[in-house]
Amino acid sequence: MSRTIMLEIPEETYEAIEMQAEGKGLKPAQMVVEWLSEAVRQAQMAVEDPLEALIGSLECKATDVAEHHDDYVGQALAKELRGG
Repeated sequence: MSRTIMLEIPEETYEAIEMQAEGKGLKPAQMVVEWLSEAVRQAQMAVEDPLEALIGSLECKATDVAEHHDDYVGQALAKELRGG
C-alpha cells in the first residue's frame, strides 16, 4: 500500500532534487521517496539501537571514554596483538 503526500518546496530545492534524480535516471518524486525511505530507516535504527539499554549500566574507571574511545580500542588491540 502506498500513500500520497503533496509537498510545496522552493524552486531551488526542486531543481536540486531534479538534478540528483536525473543523474540516477529517476524522476524527482522517486528520488524524494528514496531519500525519505532512507531517513526513516536510519531513524528507526537509531530508536531501535539494541545497545541503548546498556548505557549507564556498566562501571568504568575512565570518565573520558566518549572522547577517547579510539585510543582505548587501539591500546586494547595493541595489547592483544602483543599476546597480553
